[in-house]
Amino acid sequence: MDRNAILGSLLIGVLVIGYFYLTKPSEEELLRQRQVRDSLDLVEFNKQRSLQEEEIKRAAQIDSLQQAISANDSVITEQIKRDFGVYAAAAKGEETITSLSNGLITLQLSNKGGKPYKVLLDKFQTYHGAPLQLMSGDSTEFGFLLSEIGKSTDELYFKASDVKIDSDSTQTISYRLSVDDFSYIEFVYKLYPNSYMVDVQVNTPNMSRHIRDSRYQLQWKSYILNAEKSKDLEKQYTNIIWKYYQDDVEQTDPRKEEAEGQDLTGKVHWLGFKQHFFSSIIIAHDSFERGGSVESISLPKSDSALKVFTANVFLPKKETNDIKFYFGPNHYPTLKAQNQELEEILDLGWFGFITRFAIIPIFNWLHSFISNFGLIILLLTIILKLVLFPLTFKSYLSTARMRVLKPQIDEINARHADKADAMKRQQATMELYRKAGVNPMGGCLPLLIQFPILIAMFRFFPASIELRQQSFLWADDLSTYDAIVSWTTNIPLITSIYGNHISLFTLLMAASMILVNQLNTSSMTPTPGMPNMKVMMWIMSIMMVFWFNNYSSGLSYYYFLANVITLLQTFIIRKTVDDKKILAKIEAHKKTPKKKSRFQTRLDEMMKEQQKLQKGRK
Repeated sequence: MDRNAILGSLLIGVLVIGYFYLTKPSEEELLRQRQVRDSLDLVEFNKQRSLQEEEIKRAAQIDSLQQAISANDSVITEQIKRDFGVYAAAAKGEETITSLSNGLITLQLSNKGGKPYKVLLDKFQTYHGAPLQLMSGDSTEFGFLLSEIGKSTDELYFKASDVKIDSDSTQTISYRLSVDDFSYIEFVYKLYPNSYMVDVQVNTPNMSRHIRDSRYQLQWKSYILNAEKSKDLEKQYTNIIWKYYQDDVEQTDPRKEEAEGQDLTGKVHWLGFKQHFFSSIIIAHDSFERGGSVESISLPKSDSALKVFTANVFLPKKETNDIKFYFGPNHYPTLKAQNQELEEILDLGWFGFITRFAIIPIFNWLHSFISNFGLIILLLTIILKLVLFPLTFKSYLSTARMRVLKPQIDEINARHADKADAMKRQQATMELYRKAGVNPMGGCLPLLIQFPILIAMFRFFPASIELRQQSFLWADDLSTYDAIVSWTTNIPLITSIYGNHISLFTLLMAASMILVNQLNTSSMTPTPGMPNMKVMMWIMSIMMVFWFNNYSSGLSYYYFLANVITLLQTFIIRKTVDDKKILAKIEAHKKTPKKKSRFQTRLDEMMKEQQKLQKGRK
C-alpha cells in the first residue's frame, strides 16, 4: 500500500469518528427517547392484554352459548320424544327432492313424508305459458295418520334409496321410515316410460304393533292451481270425483263456493282431484276400505289456487298394499287406455253414449289427418247435419202441411169464434188433421230426436282437451271464450251476469239462431196449447248471448255453423218442395175412407165427456 492510500484511509476514519462524536445525542435527548419508547411499549402491552381479555371473554360466551344450546337441544329432544314417541328419530332432518321423469310427467318426491311433492306435465303449459303443475310443492300433504300421537307421516323424514333404472327405462325409488329393527313404513314409487301412471307399493311390516287402528288411514291434501284463461269457467269443472267399487261415480258440486264435506259410504275403487282438463287420481288395487271422507274448499278469486281438496281413504291392515296414481290429461282415449274406468271422470251428461260412440270417434278420425281444429269442427258439423237431414226434411214437410192447412184452420176458428164453442173448435180442428193425415206435432218430433245430439255437443266441447290452447281465426283458445272487446271495470249486474268481455262467436251464434227462428216461425201455424212459441224462441235467442258469453268458443262456433247449415238446408228444401202439390195430396187423402185409431176413438170419447160436463155446469 502506498503513502497516499494510507493517508486517505486515516482521513476517512477521522471523519467517521468525528461524525459520530458530533451527532451523539445529549443525556436529555436520550432520556426523552427512552420515555417515548417506554410509552409505546406500554401502549402495545395494554393492547395485547385487551385482546387477550376479549378473547377470554369471547371464549366464555361461546362456552356459555354452547351450554345453553346443549340444554335447549335437550329440552327440544325431550319435547320431540313426547310429541312423536317411537317416531322421534325421524322428526328432525333436512328435506331433499328427487325427480323422476319419463317425457310425459316429471314427478318430484320429497324425503319429508316420502310423498309426491310436485307433479309437472311436460307436454302442457298453463294459459300464461308457465309449467303446468298438478301438485304445488310445500302445500301438498300425503301420508298415514298416526292416531296414537295425532301426527301424520307427512311430518317425518324418510330415508331415500338411490334411483334404480331398469333395462326398459323404468325408474324406481323407495322411501323408508324405520320405527325399530323390525318395523317400518315404506313407499316404493315406480315410473314407467311413456306413461301417466305411477305405481306405489306401500309396505308396512310389523307396523300393527305401533298403529293400533283396525286399518291404515291415508290422508291426501292438495291445492288446485289455476291453469286456464277463465278462472270462473275452470272452477265449474274443478271438483272431487270418485267411483265406488263396481258401482256408480259420485262427485262434489263444483259450483258450491262454501266448504263442502262428504262421507264415502262404500268401498271406493278410485278417487280423483279433477281439474278442467287434468286430474290427479289415486287408484286402489281392488278397492279402498269402506268409509273415508272428502272435503272441497273454494278459495277467493284473488288467490292463485282455485280450491283446496282433502281426501281420507283407508287401506287394509296388511303388510303390503298396492295403489296407483294417475297424473295426466282428461283425454278420453288416454283415460280409457288405463283400463281402470277412469274415462268416467268426464261428465258427458245423460246422452254421453252418443258422445262416446259417435262424436269422439268421428272427431278423432278427422284429427288423424287434419290439424286445424276450426276445420275439424266444420267438417264434424257437416257430417252430423247430413246424417240428421232426413229428420230435418221430415220436420219441414210437417210444417209445410200445417202451413197449407192454415186457411182451413182459420175458417174453423172463425166459425167457432165464441168461447163457448172452444170444445167444438178443437174437435173440428182435430177432425181436419185426421182427415188430412197431418200430425200437428210432426214438426216437433224430429227436432226432439235431434235434441240429444245438441245436448251431447254441449257437454263435449267444453270438456274436450283437444281444443285447449288451439287457436282459430280471432279465438286464441277454442276451449274458452273469445274476447274481441274486454274491460276491467266492474259494472253492476253486467259483470256478474254477462262478464267483462264480448265474445264474437257467441254473437254470431245468437244472430244465426234469430235468422233460423225467423225463417221457421214466419210460416208457423199456431199450435193449440202453445200460442207463445214464437216469443219463447226470441227470448231463448237473446238469453243465449248471456249464457254462452263465458263458455267455450268452440261450442259457440259449432252452434253457429249448425245454424248456418240449417238455413242452407231450409232454402234448398223450400226450392224443391211445392206447397200446391202438398195441398193436392192432402185433399186427395181426405177423400179416402179412414178408420179411426184406438187413440183417436178414445180422444173423441174424452171430448164428448168434456162437452157433457160443460153443459152440466151451465
